[in-house]
Amino acid sequence: MAISIPVTANSVAVQLQHSTHYNIRCYDTQLRVLAGQCHVNGHKLDKTSSSVTINSLDSHSRLSFNTGNVAIISAARVKECLVEAGVEDDFEIIGNIGAVILISPSDSSSSLARSTYKRLWTPISDEEPLVKLEYFQLFSGLNKSVCISGEWSDPVKSLTSPDCRVAVCGPQNSGKSTLCRYAVNKLLEQHKTVLFLEGDIGQSELTPSGLVTLSVLREPLLNPPFCNRSRFVSDLSLTSEHLSAESYCVGVVSPSQVMNEYLEKIKLVVDKAKSLNNGGVPLVVNFMGWTKGFGVGLHADILRMLEPTHVLNLQTNSPKDLPPILELLEIPGILPETENKIQTKPKILNIPGYTGHSTSAGFQAFELRHLALLNYFSPIYSKNNNSIVPPYKIRWNDVSVIIPDGIEEKLAAYTLNCSVVALLTGHSTKISDSENIRIIEEDASHMKCLGLAIIRAIDIKEKVFYINTPVDKSALDQVYVFKHTVLPVPHVPSGSLPMPYVSNLAASEILGMGSRSQRANLKRRYRAVS
Repeated sequence: MAISIPVTANSVAVQLQHSTHYNIRCYDTQLRVLAGQCHVNGHKLDKTSSSVTINSLDSHSRLSFNTGNVAIISAARVKECLVEAGVEDDFEIIGNIGAVILISPSDSSSSLARSTYKRLWTPISDEEPLVKLEYFQLFSGLNKSVCISGEWSDPVKSLTSPDCRVAVCGPQNSGKSTLCRYAVNKLLEQHKTVLFLEGDIGQSELTPSGLVTLSVLREPLLNPPFCNRSRFVSDLSLTSEHLSAESYCVGVVSPSQVMNEYLEKIKLVVDKAKSLNNGGVPLVVNFMGWTKGFGVGLHADILRMLEPTHVLNLQTNSPKDLPPILELLEIPGILPETENKIQTKPKILNIPGYTGHSTSAGFQAFELRHLALLNYFSPIYSKNNNSIVPPYKIRWNDVSVIIPDGIEEKLAAYTLNCSVVALLTGHSTKISDSENIRIIEEDASHMKCLGLAIIRAIDIKEKVFYINTPVDKSALDQVYVFKHTVLPVPHVPSGSLPMPYVSNLAASEILGMGSRSQRANLKRRYRAVS
C-alpha cells in the first residue's frame, strides 16, 4: 500500500508501507527521502541523503525499491515531515509507515531518447499503479524488476576492503551490468568514492560505446546506461567530480578485430586505476561478454594485468561460461606470457548468472548503443528554438586524423564526412606530407579521448571541418587528433528535430551536404538545406 499527497502542481509526497517491496517506472524524476529509509537498486537512502535523479524506462528491467526492516515511523513524525515538505491541507496517514519520500520532476535528460524511441514509455494496460503521475509510476511487488537475492547480495557484502579490486566476469546477458551497478551502489554506502573501469566496449555503462574508460563515481547508479553522461578529462584524480572519466578510444564495438589495440588501452586504464586504487578507493571492473575463443585469452590477459582481489564470476551452466578462474589465470593469452604474471591469487566468488527472459521491451544491442549516442550528443540541440547549435570550424592544418587501415589518403575526406570521430589529445611526429588532410602514420594508442564529435560537413575549398560536439571550448583547445569510429551518426525522427549535420551552410561548397543513400536498418533520413 502507498498513499500520495500533492505538494505542488508537479510533485507529491508518498507514504510507503513498512518492509514492503515496490517497483518504479519513471523518467527524469527526482527522489528525496523525508523520513525513514528505502533501498533503491541496492543503495540505501535516508533523510541525510541528497536527492537522486532516477530513470526507469522500458528499455531495461524496472528499479526495485523497498523500505527495509527499520523501525515504523510514528504518525506524528509523518505529519511533521509532510508539513515541512509544504503539505498544507488535511491528509490521510496510513499505518505501519516505513518511509516518506518526495517525488518531483528533474531537468529533462531523456526527452530526446523518448521522442526517438516511443517504446521507452508505453501505456500500461495490465497493471494499476499505486501512484500515477505523468512522469512517475509506483507499483507493488517486484514484477518486471530485478530482485537481488542472497546469491548476489552476500558476495557483494563481502567486499569490505577499501582497496578491493573487483572483476565482474561472465557471458553475454548473464547480468554483469546489473551486478556492477549493484556492487557500486553497495560500495558507495561505505565509501565516498568508487572507481569504475569499463572494459565492455560494446555495451558501456557510463559512456558511448567504443571507449575503454576509468570513471570516478560519488553517487549511486540508478539510471539506464544511456541516461548517464560522463565528463571526459585528461588526468583523472580522486578529487575529480562525479562521472569524470579518463578514456581511450578503440573506435569499434567489439575487440575481435583490434585485440592488440584493445589490450594496449586496457593496460593504460588499468595502470591508472591501480595507482588510484592504492589510495584506498574500491575499484569495480566490468569485463566484456566475449567468453569463447580469443575472448578467453583476452580475459586471461586482463585479469593478470588487473591483479584483482575478488572475481565475481557469473555462471549460466552453459558452454558460454568461462573456464574456472584459477585455470584461466594460467591460460596463455594474446600478450607474451612473460608480460604479465599474477602475484596474489584473487578470491573467486562463483555466482549464478541470469538465465531468464528479458523484462525489457525487446531493445537490441545496437538500439541501446544508439540511445547512448543520442544522450551524449543531446547538448548540441537547442531546446529553445528546436534547432542545432552552430558548429565549430576547424582548419585542416590544426588537426591530424586517424582513418581505418586500407583507406587511401585521397578518400580521407569521404571517409570522415558525416561520421562520429573521437577527439584525442597529443601531437604526432609522423604525419603524411600531403597538402590535404593530415593523416597520422604511427601508433596513437597513448592518446587520450576527450569526447566525441560529429563531422557534419567538410569544406574542400576552404580546407576546414565543421563539427558538432558537446565538448566545451576549453577542452577542444587540447584536441589535436580526430579518430574515425564505426559509431553511427545518431538520428531522430524528421518531425522532431533537425538532422545532426544539416544546416544552412551552402551545400554546393561543402562535401556531403547534398543527398545521401539511406541504410534501411538504421532508418536514417537526410535532407539538403540550401
